[in-house]
Amino acid sequence: MSGVDEGHCPDGGTATTTPVRVLGTGPAPTTWIRCFHPKPAARYTLVCFPHAGGSASYYFDLSAALDPDIEMLVVQYPGRENRLFEEPAGSVAALADGVYEALRTRLPRRPAFFGHSMGGLIGFEVARRLESAGGTAPHLLVASASSAPSVRTDRLTSGEARSGSDAGSDAGSAAEAEEAEPEPDEAVLARIMGLGGTSDGVRQDPELLQLVLPAIRGDLRALAEYRVDAGAVVGCPVTVFVADGDPDVPLAEAGAWGAHTTADADVHVFEGDHFYFSGNPPKFLELLQDAVRHSHSGTQLI
Repeated sequence: MSGVDEGHCPDGGTATTTPVRVLGTGPAPTTWIRCFHPKPAARYTLVCFPHAGGSASYYFDLSAALDPDIEMLVVQYPGRENRLFEEPAGSVAALADGVYEALRTRLPRRPAFFGHSMGGLIGFEVARRLESAGGTAPHLLVASASSAPSVRTDRLTSGEARSGSDAGSDAGSAAEAEEAEPEPDEAVLARIMGLGGTSDGVRQDPELLQLVLPAIRGDLRALAEYRVDAGAVVGCPVTVFVADGDPDVPLAEAGAWGAHTTADADVHVFEGDHFYFSGNPPKFLELLQDAVRHSHSGTQLI
């Protein structure tokens, strides 16, 4: 890998562990990627793509829970935490472009991707870009609590809208989003908070609320405007994680990810809601790490 000491991860924000050593001839550290637990001897790399309204630190505990052979890089979208005062991205394409540029010269080995909710779509788009460029493309995409891209496009194009979505991924068509009056702050936050992916402390701190709301609104706008052709695919296998009590992602919509890969797809159903993996339950950790370590030969279940 050019420019970064192999076995270490680039960390663009405030270090919570030993800072990565960047070689003088390579690219500078990037604010797009955080690494909370560098593992120089790790054999596998897992890149994590957060949910709408989410930040890298939400996945700190998951990074800590992984076995020593799996090192996690967590994507940090603009407009939050160490990137708080940057302009939020307004589209899935812009987010994917930024992550692609950050990852394409920094991956120490062929990675696996884990994208939760909106993160599943961004991971999918980044994988497509890496494959198209002939770069270090992922060997696996884990799409967690995420409806398949074409399902979302069909729903939005037809004008259907469901409350809740990761928040507001179903806010209606792009034209409707532009014409509508701005949603009140409390309503926007309630949609995010209702899914469990944002700290309660945000609601109790008016100043913090005003700082994070632009990023949340940017994520909702990106989701509302995201469209993809039904034939858009990645070449790597897709493993789908979905919860039986998730009101936003029906099992059939999650299983439709099989149409977006030329390889295999399989589905694992967990007990719980949209954030079924909160607390890193043993079954989730076992299946995630097993998927990262091994090629998977499952078939499309849905």
